[in-house]
Amino acid sequence: MPLDPLPGLFALLGLLPAVGGILLIARQRRLRRRLAALGAVAEAFAAGDSLARAAPGEDCAGQLARHLNRMLGQLADERRALQGSEQQLRSLIEAAPVGMLVLDAQGRVDSANPAAGALFDCPPATLCGRRIDELLIGDGWSRLLAQPNRNLEFAARRGTGSFPLEASCTPFQRGGQPLQLLLARDIGDRKAAENRLHYQAHFDTLTGAANRTQLQARIELGLQCGEAQALLFIDLDHFKRINDTLGHEIGDQLLCAVAERLRQCAPPGAMLARLGGDEFILLLPGELAGQADTLAERLLQAFRQPFQVRQYELFSSPSIGIAHQHGGQASAAQLLKEADLALYQAKGHGRNRLAHFDRRLAEEAEQRHRLEAELRNALTRGEFELYYQPQLDRQGRRHSFEALLRWRSPQRGLVSSAQFMPVLEETGLILDATRWIFRQACRQLRQWQDEGRDWGIAVNLSPLDFRQADLAGTLLAILAEERPPVQRLELEITETTLLDADQQVQDTLHALKQAGLTLFLDDFGTGYASLAYLQFFPFDGVKIDRQFVSGLPDCRQSVALVRGILVIAEQLGMQVVAEGVENQRQADFLRRNGCHRLQGYLFGRPQPADACAAAESPARV
Repeated sequence: MPLDPLPGLFALLGLLPAVGGILLIARQRRLRRRLAALGAVAEAFAAGDSLARAAPGEDCAGQLARHLNRMLGQLADERRALQGSEQQLRSLIEAAPVGMLVLDAQGRVDSANPAAGALFDCPPATLCGRRIDELLIGDGWSRLLAQPNRNLEFAARRGTGSFPLEASCTPFQRGGQPLQLLLARDIGDRKAAENRLHYQAHFDTLTGAANRTQLQARIELGLQCGEAQALLFIDLDHFKRINDTLGHEIGDQLLCAVAERLRQCAPPGAMLARLGGDEFILLLPGELAGQADTLAERLLQAFRQPFQVRQYELFSSPSIGIAHQHGGQASAAQLLKEADLALYQAKGHGRNRLAHFDRRLAEEAEQRHRLEAELRNALTRGEFELYYQPQLDRQGRRHSFEALLRWRSPQRGLVSSAQFMPVLEETGLILDATRWIFRQACRQLRQWQDEGRDWGIAVNLSPLDFRQADLAGTLLAILAEERPPVQRLELEITETTLLDADQQVQDTLHALKQAGLTLFLDDFGTGYASLAYLQFFPFDGVKIDRQFVSGLPDCRQSVALVRGILVIAEQLGMQVVAEGVENQRQADFLRRNGCHRLQGYLFGRPQPADACAAAESPARV
């Protein structure tokens, strides 16, 4: 008999809820375990395990694990990037050349980089905990707080000393805590450079005296205040000779010694300035202005003592120009100009003396300025002329003529060279004038030769002519162009030219001599070493100065000197020309004693070439 299945089925159905409950409980436990595992993974990742990952699966927990792993991967990448950035930032802070200090609200150092430690000369760790007031001098910290994000300068402590510091302070927060980031740098080198630039802008680097800029600023201040002021413009006499002879190093040391002596002589409150070269200024402000003359006399006396520069004992006298502020000067430049004019006056009257500015000097300077302006155009406008003064030989015949420059000015008429030649010398216009004179003399000489007149022409050379690079080349080029009879051309060189003669002067004279030109030493006997010049330079003759001729034949000294010159010249085989002969007794004496040629008003005044030809056959004297 078959069994009835229904009771078993009903029994089984009765067990299903229990089985379902059991399965549900098991599933919940498994899910909790999976979720707990996911939580553990998250905690491990949060604790720093960047490789922590959950086990994936096909159920919901497994899908959640895959999402979690994907999120953890992204977070790991971001963590690595963040760590790299932090490391880079930390490296930058550690290597930064600027001192960085983090300060708390009380101004205590929370952290510092190595540059900050080096700035304050201590390990960075020792800075932590110190108040910033201990590091800064004065009110530096309060100034930084009052002006955030601005660079400020003040002094800071370093060991037992101090140094200039530039710093800025920037507020920020970290974890809700207010902090300050202090950036600081040592500006000692920059300040030293600024001080050097300031010094160079206001002081003479050689002597330490004030320079022109500072001097003018001080004078301008006195002018604005209506303060009494006096200037002593001091120039060393013949300083160039020392410089050229002993070298610029010795010259510079002499200038330093001069500056020191001026400081010692000057009263307190006076300003010493150097304008350049060997020019110094002493500014006497206020009540000191009344001591100008006394101080100048004291300087003249003090400079009589030699300067000891290395092994050399050097003497250098000063010329001093004095100018006082009188209310009429509009600027410092005007007062300096007046002192310069007074100095020019002192030098013109023999040097080693003082001179005062007055209105007459200003008027003369203005006249010189106008004269210079006119002379600059005279050559191009054809206003210069040559006049010729005859030189007679022993038989009374015209042997040569001295070419003398004249200026036929439209405003001034015929002007003697004595009036304008100094201006030509001072301005350097003499160089162009000499070339013109030499060319005109060559043309005139050739014309006389073509007319059958065997006359010579003597041309004067200025000391300035010998300072140009190639005087010989210039004159020889003119000779080649004009083709005069060279043997009838004479060049007269003054002793002044030879005072500071170097190898260039000697080479020039030898080149001119080799070209066939005749060389005469002019103003013989008035210089310092005339006899030595005859030995070292290739002269063909000498010219006796008029100051020796004027005393003949009654002055014993003149007689002795002239006879001595004539004897020396005869022994050396040189020609002698005597200038300034104005009476017959002088002419007779010179001829009896063997003088080769005579020149002076007794035989004729300077005149144009045409007049010389018209008077070709004068009565012999």
